[in-house]
Amino acid sequence: MESTNPDTSLGDRPIGEIAVERPGSTAIFRKFKLDYCCGGDVSLATAAARRGADLEAIERELAAIVPSPGEPPAGTSDLIDHILSRFHDTHRRELPELIMLARKVEKVHADHPDVPRGLAQFLDRLARELDSHMAKEEQILFPMLRAGYPGAVGPISVMRAEHVDHGEALEALAATTNNMLPPPGSCGSWKALYAGLRKLSDDLLEHIHTENNILFPRFDH
Repeated sequence: MESTNPDTSLGDRPIGEIAVERPGSTAIFRKFKLDYCCGGDVSLATAAARRGADLEAIERELAAIVPSPGEPPAGTSDLIDHILSRFHDTHRRELPELIMLARKVEKVHADHPDVPRGLAQFLDRLARELDSHMAKEEQILFPMLRAGYPGAVGPISVMRAEHVDHGEALEALAATTNNMLPPPGSCGSWKALYAGLRKLSDDLLEHIHTENNILFPRFDH
C-alpha cells in the first residue's frame, strides 16, 4: 500500500497503512496501545489522540526503524560494523514481532483456508538458527577478519554453507505464505505480517550478498 502523497507527515497517514509500509511499526503501535488493525483507517494523529499518546514520540520511534540508504562502507572494520547494525540488529529486533504476529494470525484466522499454518513455529526456528549463525560471526569470524587473521577461510566456508540453508528457508517461507501475498480482505495484522516477511526476506538476501560478495572475498584465498 503506497501513500498518494510522499510529503504527508506520518501523523496524517492512516495507521493501518503505516503498519503495512513500515515493518516493525506494529511493535511501536502495540507499545502505545494504538489500534492499527480494526481501527486502521484513522490517521496516526487521531489514533494517538484517542489514547492520549505522544505523537512526536511515536513518530521518532517510527523514523528510527527505517534503515538509512547508501552503499556499504569500503573499509573492512566499517563494513563489519555496517553488517552488525544494518542486518544483525535488525533481524534480532524484527523477528520476535513477526513471530508474535504469526501466532496471532494463525489463532484468529484458524479456519481460513489460506492461513499460514505452522508459520510461527517456522519463524521461531529460523530466528534460533539465525541467532546461532550471527553469534558465530560476532564471536569468532568477525574478530578474525578485523585482525586480518590468515586462517579465516575455514570459518568463512562454514558461513557460506549456512547462507545456503538460509536461502532455502526463504524459499520455504515464500511457499508457506503464497509469496507473502495476503488474501483479499485480510486484516491489518495479516497484511503487516506479510509486509514484515517481505522485508525480512529482502534484508536476509542483502545480508547474505554483503557477506558472500563483498566481505568474504577479501579473505577467501
